[in-house]
Amino acid sequence: MNVDITLHTVQVLDGETEETRLTARGTLEQRKDGVLLSYTEPEGAAVTVTVRPSQTVIERHGEVHSQLLLEVGKRHLCRYETPYGRLMLHTQAQTLQFSFENGTGCLQAAYLLDMNGAAIAHQIEIRIKEVSPC
Repeated sequence: MNVDITLHTVQVLDGETEETRLTARGTLEQRKDGVLLSYTEPEGAAVTVTVRPSQTVIERHGEVHSQLLLEVGKRHLCRYETPYGRLMLHTQAQTLQFSFENGTGCLQAAYLLDMNGAAIAHQIEIRIKEVSPC
C-alpha cells in the first residue's frame, strides 16, 4: 500500500543536538514476519525499514550505505559505508515500539550508536499514513 511518511530524528553528541525532519511518499508491505517500509529520501537515497516483533533493521542505499540492526537489550555490529571508507558501528536500542492500525502507524526508537568509543544518542520517529489510490 502507498503511504505518506513523516520522519523526525534527533541525535545528541557531546551535548550538541541535531534534528532532521523529512516527508516522503513510500510503500508499506505487511508480511507474515513483520512489516517492510520503503521510501526514497529527497537526495535520492533508498531506505528500507524492516520491522519484526523483536527487532528493526534500517537500510540506506545511496552515496552512503548503511545497515543498522536495532534490538532492545542487545548490542549489534553494523556497517556504515561512505565514499571515504567503511566504518563499523555498534548499535544498542533502549526502546523500540511500532504500531500500525486502520491505515496509520508509528515507529519510535531510541538507540545508541558507538563509533570508536564515542556514543551518539539517537531518537527516531516515523509516522505512516495510508494514502488512498486516485
